[in-house]
Amino acid sequence: MLVKPLFSLSRYASHCHHFQFGSSYRSLMPSVRLLNIVKIYHGTTETIGRRALTEGLKPRELTGKSNWKHTVESNPTLIYLTTAYAPYYALQAVKERKGVKFAIIEIETDLLDETKMRPDEDFIEQATRRDKKNGAGIVGKTMNERTEYIRNHIDEFSDSWKLSVQHLGNCAYKGVIKKTAITKVSVVDISKCKSMCFEAMEPVISLANYKICGAQYRMLNRWFMGEPVTVDEWFQMQSVNPLHFFDEKEKASAIKMMTKKLSNQRCIKIISAN
Repeated sequence: MLVKPLFSLSRYASHCHHFQFGSSYRSLMPSVRLLNIVKIYHGTTETIGRRALTEGLKPRELTGKSNWKHTVESNPTLIYLTTAYAPYYALQAVKERKGVKFAIIEIETDLLDETKMRPDEDFIEQATRRDKKNGAGIVGKTMNERTEYIRNHIDEFSDSWKLSVQHLGNCAYKGVIKKTAITKVSVVDISKCKSMCFEAMEPVISLANYKICGAQYRMLNRWFMGEPVTVDEWFQMQSVNPLHFFDEKEKASAIKMMTKKLSNQRCIKIISAN
Protein backbone atom coordinates (compact mmCIF):
# COMPACT_ATOMS: atom_id res chain seq x y z
CA MET A 1 0.00 0.00 0.00
CA LEU A 2 1.35 3.41 -0.96
CA VAL A 3 1.67 5.75 2.03
CA LYS A 4 2.02 9.51 1.68
CA PRO A 5 5.64 10.71 1.81
CA LEU A 6 6.95 13.07 4.48
CA PHE A 7 4.75 16.01 5.35
CA SER A 8 4.19 18.17 8.38
CA LEU A 9 1.05 18.77 10.37
CA SER A 10 0.87 22.54 10.71
CA ARG A 11 -0.16 24.16 13.94
CA TYR A 12 -3.92 24.12 13.97
CA ALA A 13 -6.30 26.16 16.07
CA SER A 14 -3.32 27.05 18.31
CA HIS A 15 -4.10 24.01 20.42
CA CYS A 16 -2.16 21.02 19.07
CA HIS A 17 1.52 20.22 18.69
CA HIS A 18 3.52 20.14 15.49
CA PHE A 19 4.20 16.62 14.20
CA GLN A 20 6.62 15.45 11.53
CA PHE A 21 5.36 12.49 9.51
CA GLY A 22 8.31 10.26 8.71
CA SER A 23 11.10 8.50 10.58
CA SER A 24 10.42 10.47 13.78
CA TYR A 25 6.67 10.21 13.33
CA ARG A 26 6.35 6.69 14.71
CA SER A 27 8.14 7.63 17.93
CA LEU A 28 5.56 10.37 18.45
CA MET A 29 2.66 8.11 17.56
CA PRO A 30 0.65 7.23 20.67
CA SER A 31 -0.62 3.68 20.95
CA VAL A 32 -4.29 3.02 21.57
CA ARG A 33 -3.41 1.76 25.04
CA LEU A 34 -1.36 4.87 25.83
CA LEU A 35 -4.41 6.90 24.91
CA ASN A 36 -6.44 4.75 27.35
CA ILE A 37 -8.70 3.73 24.49
CA VAL A 38 -9.78 0.15 25.02
CA LYS A 39 -13.23 0.65 23.53
CA ILE A 40 -14.34 2.67 20.53
CA TYR A 41 -17.87 3.37 19.31
CA HIS A 42 -20.14 3.67 16.28
CA GLY A 43 -23.45 5.56 16.38
CA THR A 44 -26.25 4.24 14.18
CA THR A 45 -29.89 3.10 14.09
CA GLU A 46 -31.35 0.45 16.37
CA THR A 47 -31.81 -1.92 13.40
CA ILE A 48 -28.15 -1.76 12.39
CA GLY A 49 -27.02 -1.95 16.01
CA ARG A 50 -28.93 -5.14 16.71
CA ARG A 51 -27.89 -6.67 13.38
CA ALA A 52 -24.22 -5.98 14.13
CA LEU A 53 -24.36 -8.39 17.08
CA THR A 54 -25.06 -11.29 14.72
CA GLU A 55 -23.63 -10.15 11.39
CA GLY A 56 -20.90 -7.69 12.29
CA LEU A 57 -20.76 -4.07 11.18
CA LYS A 58 -20.54 -3.42 7.46
CA PRO A 59 -19.41 -0.37 5.44
CA ARG A 60 -21.75 1.43 3.07
CA GLU A 61 -20.36 -0.30 -0.04
CA LEU A 62 -21.85 -3.54 1.29
CA THR A 63 -25.12 -2.13 2.63
CA GLY A 64 -25.89 0.61 0.12
CA LYS A 65 -27.08 2.84 2.97
CA SER A 66 -25.55 6.08 4.22
CA ASN A 67 -26.49 7.84 7.44
CA TRP A 68 -24.20 10.82 6.82
CA LYS A 69 -25.51 13.35 4.31
CA HIS A 70 -23.62 16.44 5.46
CA THR A 71 -21.17 18.32 3.22
CA VAL A 72 -18.91 15.59 1.76
CA GLU A 73 -20.32 12.06 1.62
CA SER A 74 -18.42 9.44 3.59
CA ASN A 75 -16.01 6.91 2.12
CA PRO A 76 -18.11 3.85 1.17
CA THR A 77 -15.37 1.40 2.16
CA LEU A 78 -15.04 2.71 5.72
CA ILE A 79 -16.86 2.38 9.02
CA TYR A 80 -16.43 5.57 11.03
CA LEU A 81 -15.58 5.22 14.72
CA THR A 82 -15.35 7.64 17.63
CA THR A 83 -14.36 7.89 21.27
CA ALA A 84 -16.69 10.80 21.99
CA TYR A 85 -19.37 11.61 19.45
CA ALA A 86 -21.30 8.34 19.01
CA PRO A 87 -24.56 9.79 20.45
CA TYR A 88 -24.35 12.71 18.02
CA TYR A 89 -23.78 10.47 14.99
CA ALA A 90 -26.54 8.11 16.14
CA LEU A 91 -28.98 11.00 16.43
CA GLN A 92 -28.03 12.11 12.93
CA ALA A 93 -28.76 8.59 11.68
CA VAL A 94 -32.37 8.73 12.94
CA LYS A 95 -32.92 12.45 12.46
CA GLU A 96 -35.66 12.12 9.85
CA ARG A 97 -37.21 8.95 11.28
CA LYS A 98 -39.80 9.87 13.88
CA GLY A 99 -40.09 7.45 16.78
CA VAL A 100 -37.04 5.39 15.77
CA LYS A 101 -34.55 4.48 18.49
CA PHE A 102 -30.84 4.88 17.98
CA ALA A 103 -27.98 2.58 18.88
CA ILE A 104 -24.35 2.87 19.92
CA ILE A 105 -22.11 -0.09 19.14
CA GLU A 106 -19.17 -0.68 21.48
CA ILE A 107 -16.10 -2.24 19.87
CA GLU A 108 -13.01 -3.77 21.48
CA THR A 109 -9.96 -2.17 19.86
CA ASP A 110 -7.70 -5.13 20.65
CA LEU A 111 -9.90 -7.29 18.41
CA LEU A 112 -9.56 -5.05 15.35
CA ASP A 113 -6.98 -5.49 12.61
CA GLU A 114 -4.75 -2.43 13.03
CA THR A 115 -3.69 -2.55 9.37
CA LYS A 116 -7.28 -1.67 8.45
CA MET A 117 -7.47 1.41 10.66
CA ARG A 118 -7.66 4.76 8.89
CA PRO A 119 -7.84 8.42 9.96
CA ASP A 120 -11.01 10.42 9.59
CA GLU A 121 -10.60 12.52 6.45
CA ASP A 122 -11.73 15.59 8.40
CA PHE A 123 -8.70 15.20 10.66
CA ILE A 124 -6.26 15.22 7.75
CA GLU A 125 -8.02 18.17 6.12
CA GLN A 126 -8.04 20.27 9.28
CA ALA A 127 -4.54 19.31 10.41
CA THR A 128 -2.92 20.22 7.09
CA ARG A 129 -5.06 23.24 6.25
CA ARG A 130 -2.42 25.80 7.21
CA ASP A 131 0.46 24.07 5.48
CA LYS A 132 1.16 26.61 2.72
CA LYS A 133 3.72 24.30 1.12
CA ASN A 134 1.11 21.53 0.87
CA GLY A 135 3.60 18.86 1.87
CA ALA A 136 0.78 16.31 1.93
CA GLY A 137 0.10 16.87 -1.77
CA ILE A 138 -3.63 17.39 -1.22
CA VAL A 139 -5.49 18.51 -4.33
CA GLY A 140 -8.26 21.08 -4.02
CA LYS A 141 -8.80 24.72 -3.11
CA THR A 142 -11.94 24.57 -0.98
CA MET A 143 -12.48 22.57 2.18
CA ASN A 144 -14.91 20.25 0.41
CA GLU A 145 -12.53 19.66 -2.50
CA ARG A 146 -9.67 18.88 -0.15
CA THR A 147 -11.83 16.56 1.95
CA GLU A 148 -13.02 14.71 -1.15
CA TYR A 149 -9.44 14.22 -2.30
CA ILE A 150 -8.37 12.88 1.10
CA ARG A 151 -11.43 10.61 1.27
CA ASN A 152 -10.56 9.14 -2.12
CA HIS A 153 -6.89 8.66 -1.17
CA ILE A 154 -7.37 7.71 2.48
CA ASP A 155 -5.08 4.67 2.29
CA GLU A 156 -2.17 7.01 1.66
CA PHE A 157 -2.72 8.55 5.11
CA SER A 158 -3.26 5.27 6.99
CA ASP A 159 -0.40 5.78 9.47
CA SER A 160 -2.10 8.86 10.93
CA TRP A 161 -5.15 7.09 12.36
CA LYS A 162 -3.92 7.23 15.95
CA LEU A 163 -3.30 10.96 15.67
CA SER A 164 -6.84 11.23 14.29
CA VAL A 165 -8.17 9.56 17.44
CA GLN A 166 -5.97 11.62 19.71
CA HIS A 167 -6.80 15.02 18.26
CA LEU A 168 -10.27 14.66 16.72
CA GLY A 169 -11.70 11.71 18.67
CA ASN A 170 -12.55 9.98 15.39
CA CYS A 171 -11.05 7.41 13.04
CA ALA A 172 -12.27 4.75 10.62
CA TYR A 173 -11.98 1.05 9.81
CA LYS A 174 -11.70 -0.36 6.30
CA GLY A 175 -14.01 -3.28 5.68
CA VAL A 176 -16.24 -5.34 7.95
CA ILE A 177 -15.92 -5.25 11.73
CA LYS A 178 -16.55 -8.82 12.81
CA LYS A 179 -19.19 -9.53 15.41
CA THR A 180 -16.49 -10.99 17.68
CA ALA A 181 -15.02 -7.48 18.11
CA ILE A 182 -18.36 -6.06 19.29
CA THR A 183 -18.83 -6.17 23.07
CA LYS A 184 -22.27 -4.63 23.46
CA VAL A 185 -24.89 -2.37 21.94
CA SER A 186 -26.81 0.40 23.69
CA VAL A 187 -30.31 1.03 22.33
CA VAL A 188 -31.69 4.44 23.28
CA ASP A 189 -35.32 5.56 23.32
CA ILE A 190 -35.03 9.26 22.53
CA SER A 191 -38.51 10.05 23.85
CA LYS A 192 -37.45 9.05 27.37
CA CYS A 193 -34.30 11.18 27.61
CA LYS A 194 -34.79 14.19 25.34
CA SER A 195 -32.77 16.53 27.54
CA MET A 196 -29.69 14.29 27.43
CA CYS A 197 -30.09 13.84 23.67
CA PHE A 198 -30.10 17.62 23.40
CA GLU A 199 -26.72 17.65 25.17
CA ALA A 200 -25.40 15.30 22.48
CA MET A 201 -26.54 17.53 19.61
CA GLU A 202 -24.21 20.42 20.38
CA PRO A 203 -20.72 19.46 19.14
CA VAL A 204 -18.81 21.01 16.28
CA ILE A 205 -16.50 18.23 15.08
CA SER A 206 -13.18 20.04 14.97
CA LEU A 207 -9.68 19.84 16.39
CA ALA A 208 -10.26 22.85 18.64
CA ASN A 209 -13.56 21.51 19.95
CA TYR A 210 -12.09 18.12 20.82
CA LYS A 211 -9.12 19.75 22.55
CA ILE A 212 -11.42 21.83 24.75
CA CYS A 213 -14.53 19.64 25.06
CA GLY A 214 -13.33 16.10 24.33
CA ALA A 215 -13.54 14.94 27.95
CA GLN A 216 -17.08 16.29 28.20
CA TYR A 217 -18.26 14.34 25.16
CA ARG A 218 -16.44 11.16 26.16
CA MET A 219 -18.31 11.36 29.46
CA LEU A 220 -21.62 11.85 27.64
CA ASN A 221 -20.78 8.85 25.45
CA ARG A 222 -20.27 6.78 28.62
CA TRP A 223 -23.64 7.84 29.97
CA PHE A 224 -25.40 6.66 26.82
CA MET A 225 -23.62 3.33 27.22
CA GLY A 226 -25.38 2.92 30.55
CA GLU A 227 -22.41 3.82 32.74
CA PRO A 228 -22.98 6.01 35.81
CA VAL A 229 -21.92 9.66 35.70
CA THR A 230 -22.03 11.67 38.92
CA VAL A 231 -23.27 15.24 39.04
CA ASP A 232 -19.86 16.38 40.32
CA GLU A 233 -18.15 14.72 37.38
CA TRP A 234 -20.66 16.24 34.97
CA PHE A 235 -19.98 19.82 36.00
CA GLN A 236 -16.22 19.34 36.41
CA MET A 237 -15.92 18.01 32.85
CA GLN A 238 -17.72 20.95 31.23
CA SER A 239 -15.44 23.21 29.20
CA VAL A 240 -16.95 26.08 31.20
CA ASN A 241 -18.47 25.09 34.54
CA PRO A 242 -21.74 27.05 34.85
CA LEU A 243 -21.76 26.59 38.63
CA HIS A 244 -18.96 29.13 38.87
CA PHE A 245 -21.36 31.84 37.73
CA PHE A 246 -24.38 30.94 39.88
CA ASP A 247 -25.36 32.12 43.31
CA GLU A 248 -26.07 29.47 45.93
CA LYS A 249 -29.77 29.18 45.08
CA GLU A 250 -29.12 28.86 41.36
CA LYS A 251 -26.33 26.38 42.00
CA ALA A 252 -28.56 24.15 44.14
CA SER A 253 -31.26 24.23 41.46
CA ALA A 254 -28.81 23.33 38.66
CA ILE A 255 -27.35 20.45 40.68
CA LYS A 256 -30.81 19.09 41.48
CA MET A 257 -31.92 19.26 37.84
CA MET A 258 -28.74 17.61 36.54
CA THR A 259 -28.86 14.90 39.18
CA LYS A 260 -32.34 14.02 37.99
CA LYS A 261 -31.24 13.90 34.35
CA LEU A 262 -28.20 11.75 35.02
CA SER A 263 -30.11 9.26 37.15
CA ASN A 264 -32.69 8.69 34.42
CA GLN A 265 -31.14 5.94 32.33
CA ARG A 266 -34.42 4.12 31.78
CA CYS A 267 -34.17 5.18 28.16
CA ILE A 268 -31.15 2.91 27.68
CA LYS A 269 -31.21 -0.82 26.99
CA ILE A 270 -27.87 -2.60 26.97
CA ILE A 271 -27.58 -5.71 24.81
CA SER A 272 -24.39 -7.67 25.54
CA ALA A 273 -22.70 -9.75 22.89
CA ASN A 274 -23.00 -13.50 23.37
